[in-house]
Amino acid sequence: MEAKLSSIADALLQKNSLMIYGRSGAGKSLLMNKISTYLAEKGEKVLYIFNHPSAISNISVSTERIVLLSMNSSVLAKTLILAGNAIRKGFRLVVVDEISWDFLYSLAEMRDILLWVSLLSNLAKSFSKTLVLVSDEEQASLKLASRYVDSVIRVDRSGNMISLEWNTGTKLLFKLF
Repeated sequence: MEAKLSSIADALLQKNSLMIYGRSGAGKSLLMNKISTYLAEKGEKVLYIFNHPSAISNISVSTERIVLLSMNSSVLAKTLILAGNAIRKGFRLVVVDEISWDFLYSLAEMRDILLWVSLLSNLAKSFSKTLVLVSDEEQASLKLASRYVDSVIRVDRSGNMISLEWNTGTKLLFKLF
């Protein structure tokens, strides 16, 4: 299991900013929980920002190197500021699980969030860290946000198999942990 997890982590961490999306139950949070725990056990610091407690149900509580932060969508901008500070302070991985685009009703709010995504993406690149944004499938929002990240990855699950498909066409298939 660790060899598979390490190669998945290596593939994801090659980029500075990622958007991971897929249908509900596809394994997005499970994947990021396992990668976060794996990195923390290797001595890296991880900030995991979550919308719902179920998003962190597979994170090992035995590690002290993962900081968990509950996100309220009404204060998303403040949450994203905290994510930027974590990147600057040496956190190897910052996960925002999950950005809910449906609460952004006005174009101004959407523009502000996309600005933050762009800034965080550039900050991650400057500090050689990785930012991962997790989202459900919402094509219009994904299309907009994908302009501001290095890579977009679709996660899907079939039985006990999870597939990752990058926007570049690269595919990775692995057995559920």
